[in-house]
Amino acid sequence: MGYSATNIIELQKLIAPAVYGDLDLSIEPERFRKEPGDNSIVKQNPRIQALIKDKDKVEFFRQLTLMGDPLADAFATTISEIGFKKARVMLDQAAAHGVDSVPDAPQTLIDLMKSMENEPDWVDWDKIESASKNARTLTATAGEAVVRVAFMMTYVNGYQGLPMIMTGALTSDSAAKRMKETVSTFKLATLPGALKRGGLAYQSAVKVRVMHAMVRTNLLKKKESWDYEVYGVPIPQVDQMGAALALNYMMALYVLKKDGKFNPAMAAAVEQSRYLAHLLGMHDQFLSNDPETIVETWNMVQATLRHKFDPRGRQLNIATLEAFRRHGNNWFDRVYHQLDVSATRYMYNKIVGKRTATEMGVGLENYDGLSFAAMFLPIGVGFGALSVLRQVPFVKKYVEDFCIQETLNQLQKEGQAEYKTDAQQYNYEA
Repeated sequence: MGYSATNIIELQKLIAPAVYGDLDLSIEPERFRKEPGDNSIVKQNPRIQALIKDKDKVEFFRQLTLMGDPLADAFATTISEIGFKKARVMLDQAAAHGVDSVPDAPQTLIDLMKSMENEPDWVDWDKIESASKNARTLTATAGEAVVRVAFMMTYVNGYQGLPMIMTGALTSDSAAKRMKETVSTFKLATLPGALKRGGLAYQSAVKVRVMHAMVRTNLLKKKESWDYEVYGVPIPQVDQMGAALALNYMMALYVLKKDGKFNPAMAAAVEQSRYLAHLLGMHDQFLSNDPETIVETWNMVQATLRHKFDPRGRQLNIATLEAFRRHGNNWFDRVYHQLDVSATRYMYNKIVGKRTATEMGVGLENYDGLSFAAMFLPIGVGFGALSVLRQVPFVKKYVEDFCIQETLNQLQKEGQAEYKTDAQQYNYEA
């Protein structure tokens, strides 16, 4: 069971009445808009203009803007009754061995886990394993190189960044912890069988869901600090698309300019991404494998999101840029950290533009381009070599073993993800 209902108001109030029962889900929060602003990069796009004229679609995406993860949210509300330690033991047991193995499991945990244990009809494990194998090569060579800039892209908009600001990610240590907990899920997903029930990525996904739900439910309780009429529901479905499905969007956009069809490798990658997104609790609207629908969904999310600069987002951006992600502190770790930061500055400026980068506290240094080249030249060579060697029958197994071990090494260096949040440390004055 996943989320497929178009009446999201009724769905959330039914599944998680303790969270959404008294919440006015008919509002249009300030962050939501029906017309792109004058400064919007999508304002002149005729496809998007046609989409936002469809009142039913706009209403549906308004509801998605106010949609959290009601199954996980309902479980989060019972954690205080159970006690965090006991609830965490139950969650860990259910994720690893199935909810039927958990004595006295609360109904909210049963409902959450059953939604993950029941595979959707469309899942294709051959495609998923093929995509995981392809992704392992990239992860092994570039798994540590693009993490930082991917996170920084989500902080440009103040409407999206506030939950991260309030939950303590303004320090480099907190930012590093957040990156580790999110990235570990995607890295684990490249390992053989990791997305299957009880697999490492499967377990990670449910813990991420519950962690997000704890943030969401805690912030919604603080009405004097969390302005619901401005920001809506914390960490809504529409904000998760960028992290979970950006690759699907880029591939869909590419093929629509060609013949409109995914090649086998792309189709496999889409399958893996959408199944992981399913495990992370995303609505079926985001889980399509049709290029047209993928691009349309992405465009609707962008067209209905108002943009604003928040100086606190600048602080969050800087904290993320400076976060030390190496497990050790020897000379190599320190040098690699500086190289990573410098290359990230270069990538960030190229992606968002010099004006936005400067506004977000990421000025470009003269040597950043050289750092980018120094980091990605060996990555490109390594990826190319491994891709070629994977085609050689008697070498293929050794390449696969190397990629698996290198991914595990990266995860070990980054340290164990904790998947927890402490409401007592939230910065409600942010």
